[in-house]
Order: sequence, then C-alpha cells, then structure tokens
Amino acid sequence: MADGHRVVVYYQTQYDTTLAPNSPFGHFVSPLPLIGLITHLILAAFHINIKPSPIPLALNDFAPDHPQFNQMWEDIAEMRSKGVKIIGMLGGTAPGTYDGLVPGDTFDTYYPILRDSIRKHRLHGIDLDVEQSVPLENIQFLINRFRSDFGHDFIITLSPVASALTEGYNLSGFDYIELERTMGTQIAWYNAQFYSGFGSIFPDQQYIDIVEFGLDPSRLVALTLTNPDLGQGYVDPDEVVQSVTALAEKYGYRFGGVAGWEYFISLPAAGRPWEWAALMKITMSSLVRLAEEADHSVTNTKRSRVWGKHVVRSKKSN
Repeated sequence: MADGHRVVVYYQTQYDTTLAPNSPFGHFVSPLPLIGLITHLILAAFHINIKPSPIPLALNDFAPDHPQFNQMWEDIAEMRSKGVKIIGMLGGTAPGTYDGLVPGDTFDTYYPILRDSIRKHRLHGIDLDVEQSVPLENIQFLINRFRSDFGHDFIITLSPVASALTEGYNLSGFDYIELERTMGTQIAWYNAQFYSGFGSIFPDQQYIDIVEFGLDPSRLVALTLTNPDLGQGYVDPDEVVQSVTALAEKYGYRFGGVAGWEYFISLPAAGRPWEWAALMKITMSSLVRLAEEADHSVTNTKRSRVWGKHVVRSKKSN
C-alpha cells in the first residue's frame, strides 16, 4: 500500500476488563489480527511522571517493562517482523508529560529514559499528542533531539485536534502552522483528531479545508473514533468509507490515510475489533487497484494525479 494511503490504529487498551481473564493480568487484547490490515500501529500512551513518582516513564499506568506487557511486546515484535511500523504515542489527555521535557535539567533527567525505552523496544517512531500548553520552542527542541538521536528514518508525527490545523481551537498552546513552517521537513504527518467537537471526517469538507489552508494531503491522516463509547463525535464506519473514497478520488495517491482510536472495541463488529481496519484496508486497496488499472489502460501519458471517474464509491451495507 502506498505511503499516502495509511491505515493506522491506536492501541491503548491492552486488557479488556469487561471480558473474562485469559491471562494472569486479565483479558489480553492481542493486536496480531491487525497484521496485513494496517500500515502503522500507534502504541498508547507513554507518560513522563516527574518525581516523586516511582515510575518516571509509564505506559499507561505501569512501567513499559512491567510483566503485564510481556505478551504485548512479543506480539508487537511479530507485527514488526511482518512489516507493520510501530510508533509510540507520547502524552495525551493526562497532563504533565511535556513538563518533564523542558530544555534544561528536567529534559536531561527524563528524556534519556524515554530514548532508551524507544531503543530497547525498537519503536519505529513517536507520535506527539500534546494536550497541554507547551511553548513552540520546546516542541522544536524535542523534535530536533529525536531526529539527532534516531536518524532520518525515525517517524515523527503529531496528533493535534483538527481545528488547530486551520488556526482554530487548539489544545497544545503552540501554533501548528508555525511549527509546520519551521519544522515541516522533520514531521512525517499529522494524525488530526476529527472528533470531540474539534471536527468530523463526515462530511469531508473539514479535511479539504485543512488542505486548502496549506497542508499537503499526503501528510494529513484523518483520526476518527471507532466506537461511540470512546467519546463524542463518533462517525459510523460506512460514513468514514464514504469520506475516504471521496478524498481519495479528489487527491489520488496524495491522500494521507485514516486512523482509528482505538483498537479494542472498534466497530462495526462487536468482539472483532480488527474489522474496522479490514474495512479501511479493503476500501483503500480497491481504490489503489482501480487507479492502477486506469493508469495501465492509458499509454504514452503521464501517471494520473487524481482518480476521478475511475473510482466507484462504496455502498452502505444493509
């Protein structure tokens, strides 16, 4: 699948407390069924806890090397071996993480712990979910440090609320337009949150507005909720498919893709959370195939930049 057609899934809930235990730590939710369906798994959420916390770096509520994560790390290693890129999400709704990454003594205390964990678990990248007010220069410093320590191939993404990408409501405190102007070459893409009152992927106009504001669509992934219990602004998967189809028709190979928050209770099929990703993968694969077939049918011409009439819109299932 082309880089511009990402299927991304966030994986935060490793144990489902509503189901009978299948391990000593509860009911483990394995990400393995996502192999072959997604391009990127974003493991959430890493937090930095400033002293006196006994866990300076946590994955949710425990140290990343806590025994309850042993099976998860084994499964993630299997996914990595099958070509899925593994990205760690840093921050989120819990405040404080970016207070530990202020340039100076605090940064020198906590950043090495994060860096060493990324190396140990062979993460392909980091997703900066900044939901507290942070100065722009702090984020620029952090991005530069990641790039310096991990090299050109390390994936750096951010996950602002969608409205922030047109200079609307913003949870991060800094200007994403200025960040893009100064650091855009270091940022792979943005996982824009199209929910919770900050936007919606259906209809697709807000995505288009962000692109027209200046962001290349290949660097804009639409992050949407996969279950109404996860928050406000849930969009039915069939409607997500409609928008994905329309956006791919409009932007062709430059469409950045779609992401789902989060894995463990994703619809449309209760108890089969991988089917959300399967639906998105099928939609994207069909569009790519149709585009390639259209291109192959035309000789002595340049590759089409849009799919237009060659794309058949998905129909809702009854």
